[in-house]
Amino acid sequence: MPRYFFHVMDGQDFPDHEGVELADLPDARRHAIRVAGNLLLDISDTFWSTGEWTIRVADERDLTQFQLTFFATEAPVTQAHGPKPRIDH
Repeated sequence: MPRYFFHVMDGQDFPDHEGVELADLPDARRHAIRVAGNLLLDISDTFWSTGEWTIRVADERDLTQFQLTFFATEAPVTQAHGPKPRIDH
């Protein structure tokens, strides 16, 4: 089975030196989503101030297979009530 490495970068690099053996690339994609979800839960209090962070998934040759990028954007305050904007087509 191929080994995939899940490197986290958030201003600092956190390389994955062990990796995980997974059946194939779709399995690595599913695993990356689980890793990201767990990280988001762990940093839920500070996520809004951390800026952008990524998980780069590489194979055994350190070739990037895909990357997940996360960032938060505060929306401007909008009026909750009142007339809705008119959209002309």
